[in-house]
Amino acid sequence: MSSYASPAGHAFLDRALYLPKSWTQDRERCRRAGIPDDVEFASKPKLSRRMLERAMDQDIPAAWVTGG
Repeated sequence: MSSYASPAGHAFLDRALYLPKSWTQDRERCRRAGIPDDVEFASKPKLSRRMLERAMDQDIPAAWVTGG
């Protein structure tokens, strides 16, 4: 999940579902859960980077970024 905070308040910007490699390697399990076939394993840092890139592509101003 990514969010934005300023002196005026905060708002959620984006989210991404982390799927363990064991899930993404079991396509039938993914289908039963409604996960599209094109979804592949992505580490948590990679998911975070994608969300940050999407925020930057939308010109969201940020002086710094933190993760946890």
